[in-house]
Amino acid sequence: MKIVGVETKVVRWPIEGRGAARTFGGERTAVIVGVRGDGGETGLGEAAPLQGRSLDEIDDTLAAADALAARFPLAIETPAHATGIADRVTAAPAARFALETALLAAIAQHARTSIAALWSALPLGELSAAIIVDDEADATRAVAAGARCLKLKAETPELAHRIARAAPGIRLRIDANQRWPRSQTMQWLADVAQLPVDFVEEPCADCVELLREPLPCKLALDESLVTLDRAELDRALASPELAAIILKPTVLGGFARSLGLAAHAHAHGIAPIVSHALEGPIAFAACHELSRAIGADVPVGLGPHPALDHFWEHV
Repeated sequence: MKIVGVETKVVRWPIEGRGAARTFGGERTAVIVGVRGDGGETGLGEAAPLQGRSLDEIDDTLAAADALAARFPLAIETPAHATGIADRVTAAPAARFALETALLAAIAQHARTSIAALWSALPLGELSAAIIVDDEADATRAVAAGARCLKLKAETPELAHRIARAAPGIRLRIDANQRWPRSQTMQWLADVAQLPVDFVEEPCADCVELLREPLPCKLALDESLVTLDRAELDRALASPELAAIILKPTVLGGFARSLGLAAHAHAHGIAPIVSHALEGPIAFAACHELSRAIGADVPVGLGPHPALDHFWEHV
């Protein structure tokens, strides 16, 4: 198969300020990338960099699509081809994810299979998800709908205690987004350790340093993964205080890079958990395929989120 066409479209849609989107300012922006094969195959990808938190911007994806077009026609047959092309075209993580996804989707369509099956002979058939909740009412509704693991954004331990009382026996994941004061982090970890907590994600700045000593509650790394070199990552994964790493392909640069981190985590007995970066449904579907390919049998971070609510009304 040869890729002979590419198109892009910048899209914007409203997003409600709840859950992980509380600081987003009411709007989400993405670039939809579409590629076309010489046999009529098509593939879609999505770049939705997180403003102020991602290493790239919307214009990086538009430039990457132009660079891709300059290389046509492109012979492509395997996932390694898709990854290699994305690597050569751009270093911008969200742009790489979009291009790699679109190329993988075209290959999968040509082969009459799924993206997950391109990477794994036995991809997971079903996924369970940790559902993000803001308060007790959210928690009660989620549990009534069948949730068995809840995630909450908590700037202090107080919300975790309230959710635990509202949903007794349900596993909790706490995401502090590095907002806990370093001076209080150990005390607050001890506070939440009495709850049914799987881990606290990124409790404070430079939280990877905490993994050098015994902790009352295990940690998970998310945004720190972008800044760690290989030696630092190896030390973190070797720590018995680390429970999981959170893989967001928009931030990390796509499928191959996320799969590499997942394999590295598995080798150390650490759970790789795929999550979203509040993208639209195209990238969200790609995250599901990535998680199916990884095959970790733990709840993933791919429950419904606010950026999905109004996409089809506006795009």
